[in-house]
Amino acid sequence: MDAVVHAQACKRLDDDMRACKRCESLFACNPVDPRKDDTRTVPRPIVSGVRAKPVLLLGQAPGIDEYRSGKPFQGDAGQQIRGIFDELGLPRARFDSLVYSSATIKCFPGSKPKLRENGTREDAVPSAAMLANCRPFLERQFALVRPRVLVTLGLRPLQSYFALRGRKTSGLRLEDFVGKSEDWNDTTVVFFPHTSGASRWHNDAGNKALFRQAKALLRTVFIEGAIAQA
Repeated sequence: MDAVVHAQACKRLDDDMRACKRCESLFACNPVDPRKDDTRTVPRPIVSGVRAKPVLLLGQAPGIDEYRSGKPFQGDAGQQIRGIFDELGLPRARFDSLVYSSATIKCFPGSKPKLRENGTREDAVPSAAMLANCRPFLERQFALVRPRVLVTLGLRPLQSYFALRGRKTSGLRLEDFVGKSEDWNDTTVVFFPHTSGASRWHNDAGNKALFRQAKALLRTVFIEGAIAQA
């Protein structure tokens, strides 16, 4: 695909994602922020402009900070992964130029209607229908971004990666993949847990050791691939 055709394909995908309303009725089941009122969530695709980049970061879904700002990875988890990448050799100042940030679904799915016992809100979990609606977009993103490195953040991104490859997605456990990598054509895939502090996965000592392995592995991938110099 030459540069002009590639740019046109990227523009078409951007336009298609921004115009998507497939999950409108699904989002309407969830409030934006039940701490404040019962305002329903509406489709608001978080699109940063598709273009080729050396790293594709795949999260679960935009959060409430992304919903309000219209930009990807702006919340606590986003800041954490920016800091982690900086520690591993990909400078925070170059994150947005080197990393294409995406998620298994492109819109914030809303909050769970009920607050936690401590009064805090919790993001709704993307449903199977939401994931299915967004999967064609993810396929097109991967084909156009053409990453040298794909980093999956958590279980649902891991499942979505398996779905892209036509592999069985049921029964997957993060513990079996974090700290490992595999090659997919010209892309190195590195499996991370979700970096949110709310994730109980990190409470287990064995999981913490796996996360350290994953970070060491990604550091090597960044260095050997000269990603920071891209």
